[in-house]
Amino acid sequence: MELDPLYHVKQLFYQASFKAAIQEASQQPHTPSSDDITSLHRAIYIARSYLSLNPPNISQAKSILSPFLSSDNTSLSIKTVNAFADYLGGNDRESKLEEIRDYVLEVEGNEDEFEESIVRSISSTVFILHGETEEAVATLNEGKGKEDLECLALLVQLLLSLDRKDLAQTTYNTAKRIGNDSILVQAIEAWIGLKTGSRPLHQSYYFYEELYQLPSGRTPPVLASHAAAHLLLGHLDEAKADIIEASQRENGDKEGDVLAVGTSLGIEGYAEKLATNAPQHPFAVDLAEKSKLFDEAASKFAVTA
Repeated sequence: MELDPLYHVKQLFYQASFKAAIQEASQQPHTPSSDDITSLHRAIYIARSYLSLNPPNISQAKSILSPFLSSDNTSLSIKTVNAFADYLGGNDRESKLEEIRDYVLEVEGNEDEFEESIVRSISSTVFILHGETEEAVATLNEGKGKEDLECLALLVQLLLSLDRKDLAQTTYNTAKRIGNDSILVQAIEAWIGLKTGSRPLHQSYYFYEELYQLPSGRTPPVLASHAAAHLLLGHLDEAKADIIEASQRENGDKEGDVLAVGTSLGIEGYAEKLATNAPQHPFAVDLAEKSKLFDEAASKFAVTA
């Protein structure tokens, strides 16, 4: 079986070690060319890593994509990642949304599995960010998305956010049949464990502990997940230590998940930081709604002298 030349890059990307993924991919010899599949795939993962940073480095991502966009036969995957960069940059998001919808329609029936996987996963990410969850679910459940691990992983995240643990478990079973040893399957199992608790929670902890021990593993997203597992297991001191370390990393004190777990731990000032730096984070939205309801209820009562 031929080894994937981008195996280590993908592993780092899936571990949320985005800077390490960029460094690993950039060290590999390559010449930007739309005719060189490996070069094209490498550019996509470098660009996606730049877009996954907090804050996303849009200009660097677009500079990586630029040589491939000038081709007469630009791939749909490159076009979709470029549109995603524009969307994150706030450049006419409605038109970018329509552009991405067109790419989803265009990729249907494409024989290139990688091409369809990238288009579906990136498009669904945009749909989720835009609040179009039904469209995201449909996109991930169609075509080759039903057999692609990255699409299945994103679908599980979405289903868990919708509190559909039953469907998430079914999707996990499908993913496990496709690639039992994949880091994405292990990640899916960890996410379900964090959501459901009980015995699977220990599996979640072991997964994040493995990432935590890697040379490039202690990124804010991994530290936040490691802390969440500690918190749910009742290891409060260890969870707080993770959050403090994550906050000291570059831009870690602005990372939504770090601030959300810190808020759950009752660390002073984190709720305010969450509302300021990540107002669209689900926990921030939930807290804002509960605060509004409390104020409305409190306004109906008056303190008598």
